[in-house]
Amino acid sequence: MIEKYFKAGIRFTWTKPQDVPVAVPQVGEFVDSARAATPMIYMGLEPGKDGKLIDPYLRLYDVNTLGLRMRMPIQYAWLDYAHARTSRLPIGPYDVLTGFMSGCIIVHYSERGVRYAGHVGTISDDVNGYNRILKRKFAFAMAKDTKGFNPATAWDPSDQFRLSGLLVPQAQQTKVVALVTTTGDFYSILMMNSSGNNWVSGGIKKVPPINHDQLKLLMLRD
Repeated sequence: MIEKYFKAGIRFTWTKPQDVPVAVPQVGEFVDSARAATPMIYMGLEPGKDGKLIDPYLRLYDVNTLGLRMRMPIQYAWLDYAHARTSRLPIGPYDVLTGFMSGCIIVHYSERGVRYAGHVGTISDDVNGYNRILKRKFAFAMAKDTKGFNPATAWDPSDQFRLSGLLVPQAQQTKVVALVTTTGDFYSILMMNSSGNNWVSGGIKKVPPINHDQLKLLMLRD
């Protein structure tokens, strides 16, 4: 599982897979994720010295114990964001990343013996009322073992500002990426862009899941 590779201060070169082009959607439909994962390469520490990493929480890490080697590829699967639809991806053999996150719910569920990660693709500027339709359709279609989380809420804006100032003071952008592991655990990752395709992890948080009943209420609340 790759969560250990996102300690604060670890650097990568990475270009996020493109989002699915926005089109007139069948609002609320389930769609299969189509984008392939793009290379994510470990490129050292920021800040770091002699293979040591001190993160903003004052813990000391030796990257050798994490199994990282310079220019090592991080293996992952990618789950698309699909405008006003729920994208899905079978889980295995790799952990699943998806994003960038601004309020969508990420889920884990089973269907006909296959485990899926899903991205309920809400819209930030929802002038057409698609989000309500999307959430209601998902709520009534949910499998009984569905659990989910909102990755964006794991990082308070003040924390994002503080961590960016410590690690990448000239960050071009700060984004949240969601991680669903092959064991069904949920994590929220803060990623900061230093320039081009150069990224620094601001840290990773394990997020407790929202269970089926709570999730259904959440989806039907709006």
